[in-house]
Amino acid sequence: MIGETLLLTRTNFIAALIGILGGVLAGLFGVGGGLIMVPLLVGWLHLDQKTAHATSLAAVVPIAIAGTFGFAQSGNVDWLAATYLLCGSVLGAFFGARSLRTFPTKYLHTVFGILLVASGLRLLFRAEPHQVVDGFGGHLLLLAVGFFAGVLAGLLGIGGGVIVVPALIIAAGIDSITARGTSLAVAVGASVVGGLTHFQQRNVQTDSALVMGLAGVPATFLGVYLSHEVVSSQVTFLFAILLIALGVQQGRKIFLYT
Repeated sequence: MIGETLLLTRTNFIAALIGILGGVLAGLFGVGGGLIMVPLLVGWLHLDQKTAHATSLAAVVPIAIAGTFGFAQSGNVDWLAATYLLCGSVLGAFFGARSLRTFPTKYLHTVFGILLVASGLRLLFRAEPHQVVDGFGGHLLLLAVGFFAGVLAGLLGIGGGVIVVPALIIAAGIDSITARGTSLAVAVGASVVGGLTHFQQRNVQTDSALVMGLAGVPATFLGVYLSHEVVSSQVTFLFAILLIALGVQQGRKIFLYT
């Protein structure tokens, strides 16, 4: 009995720590936090890959809500762009979450690892706002980006910010900090739909998701504050290196299935 209690306490402590790390990164970079939470759920809590993705997405819900509120307070959410992105991401998240059960674990490692490395490399090369397409074409682009981000959210347990943020900066001409706030607003819809779908399919470790989500909320506000006050190129560089390292670690696991 005592051993079970200690194990539960240890599990909750680790889950809370993962949620805090995910929350800070969510507020700082406008991502859902799943980029860091998924590999840590696998490495620290020893969840299987699919359960880690589903549990992460469920935990992203309160984190994304807190981040959206934090950025909205300073007017750094483009609600029009978020609306178009949300329309696509909600459908994509449902599709991605439904696909997780039948998606081969080997390829899940591969896709997630590539995404981590690609995200890290993107952060190493900072993009400046540039309007590539506007009007009806711009709206279609946002719908397409939203759908793809939603698929990634439902399938990989992330908020989709690694797709949404650069798309808003490069294609929609939105400044970096507004792109981050808008990305978290989109992550709310994608994580709710994807999380509920995973919950219905019993893919989520509910206790860990709840602890991570609650611990991540205050950490997200801290991340939002840092994003406005003390974000530097050094922080971005370190985060990029972390993503690349985690991506390489994911890649090594591919060989376990060959």
